Amino acid sequence: MQSRVFFHSLREQLFQAIKEAILTNKYRPGEELQIDKLATEYGVSTTPVREALVRLEGIGLVRLIPNRGAQVTLITPADVHHIWEVRRLLEPYAARTAAERCSAEELDALEEKLQRVLARPEEFSLYTESDLELHGLLVKHLTNNVLKDILDRVKMSSLRMRYFAEENIPTLRQEVIQEATREHLSIVAALRARNADQAEKEVYRHLLGGERRTLLGLRAKHLEPDDGQKR
Repeated sequence: MQSRVFFHSLREQLFQAIKEAILTNKYRPGEELQIDKLATEYGVSTTPVREALVRLEGIGLVRLIPNRGAQVTLITPADVHHIWEVRRLLEPYAARTAAERCSAEELDALEEKLQRVLARPEEFSLYTESDLELHGLLVKHLTNNVLKDILDRVKMSSLRMRYFAEENIPTLRQEVIQEATREHLSIVAALRARNADQAEKEVYRHLLGGERRTLLGLRAKHLEPDDGQKR
């Protein structure tokens, strides 16, 4: 029994580690992930690596390559449009539910963190932490587990897209952080007022801005010369 628990824990840790590496673009869009190399890198056998890649394909982060491994899925403007379309359809509804059910203590803690982000926009990890906490608050009070799973999946994909689009553009990143955080604070204010209509509107407005900012960063990134051409 203990050995089964240990191996389950090991498999889960491996899955989470590879997923995190993809989300943060350590493994970049289009990069091939070879099973043997991953097994060596993480110090495990090939079996849990295969299992992790199957799970990652299931959430849209990789495409399996028969007898080889997988390829990290690409990021295109169409992908951005599709992900944010789903988010606009679902997250405003989640905001209405949160406006009715979230606690003052939850909002106090989140607002305090968002104010710290505004004061220190260069601290990217603090921003991502606050972003995830806001998303978590919107999803937390839903009772539909299918809806929760969908929202978590599209949020994960949108994070990878944003990180990829914004990396190596530090000025843009700080501007994005400040703008997005002000939008987050507007959402919190609507939730605090228990105004479901306003919370829905603020989330929808935030998602429109998020898509625009991601496409802007993606466009700028694609206009950069390749490494071999940089001067």
